[in-house]
This record gives sequence, C-alpha cells and structure tokens, in this order.
Amino acid sequence: MPFARKAPPTPRAPRRDAVRNDERVIQAAREVFGERGPQASMEDIAARAGVGVGTIYRRFPSKEALLDALTAQITQEMEAAASDALDGDDGHGLASFLEFVGESNAAKRRYWHLVAERAGDQGMTGTMADKVRALTRNAIEAGELSPDTAVEDIHLLIKALRPVVGGAADDDQPWRRFLRIHLAGMRPPHR
Repeated sequence: MPFARKAPPTPRAPRRDAVRNDERVIQAAREVFGERGPQASMEDIAARAGVGVGTIYRRFPSKEALLDALTAQITQEMEAAASDALDGDDGHGLASFLEFVGESNAAKRRYWHLVAERAGDQGMTGTMADKVRALTRNAIEAGELSPDTAVEDIHLLIKALRPVVGGAADDDQPWRRFLRIHLAGMRPPHR
C-alpha cells in the first residue's frame, strides 16, 4: 500500500501583534537613524519602538536585516509617489515626484547612503523606472521639458540630488534651489 503524501503546511499569516511590532520597529528605525545616522543602535530603536531588543532580533536578526526591510518600505513609497504623480498628470507630475524625492532624501539625510547601497542604482525598480519614463514623456508633451530631454537626464538629476541634500545639514533650501535650476535648464527655450 503506497504511503499517502501529506500536503505541505500552508504558511500562516503573521499575527497582528507581530505585524504591528514590525511597523513600530521600522518607524522607530527611520526616526532613530534620521537623528543619529548609522551609529544608531538596535537598543535605541527598541526603546523608541517600545519593544524589547529580543523582539527586534527575532524578526530582524541584524541591523543589516532591519535596514533591508526599511529599504524595501522606502522603495514602495517611492513607487507609490511615482504612481500618484502619474494620476491625472498634466505635465507637472515629474516636478511633483522630484520634490517628493528631495523631501524623502532630506528625511533620511543622515543614513541615505545605507539605503542607497541596498537599493542599487538610484533605488529604481523596473516599475519605477517605467513610471519616471512616463512622467518625463508627459512633461515633454506638456511643454514643461525640452523635447531633447532624455529619461537618463532625470535619472542623473535624481542621483545628483542626494549629495546636495546630504551636504546641506538640516537646510532644505539648497536642494530645492538645485532642483529648480535644473528643471529650468531642461525647459524648452521659449519657456
């Protein structure tokens, strides 16, 4: 008589309290890394989240694992911002998205390099790159950008924003001015 095979166990969804703890830990990590940079300890993050260090280490076995989870969340936020900018885009969506990128970088200025090295080239997934391409095309069609503007120009602008944001301490004016100047330089001559 052949042995009956058992179906593999169905993975259980995480408990609600575990999901809440993960969210609290990741939010606390954003705040503590934002204040202290990469020197922030897991103990500092646990205290801010209101959980024990063991709770963090059960879910995130190292600071690197926590940074990986934080990077995944930030990437999702960037994709959502690109989607929002595309919704009803009248040609100004790209500028709105670039403002979001600058503000996002400013909130992470003390630890952005840790996120960037995990996220890869400009932190762009294929989906986000497609959205940036569409935003660029819409801006060109609306006359907000010169027809010879390439999506690579926008990728370089995004990459160039990081050191400007990082070098400006807690002042957002330098990166905002940098962004305005570059967008003005990409407008058609008649603008």
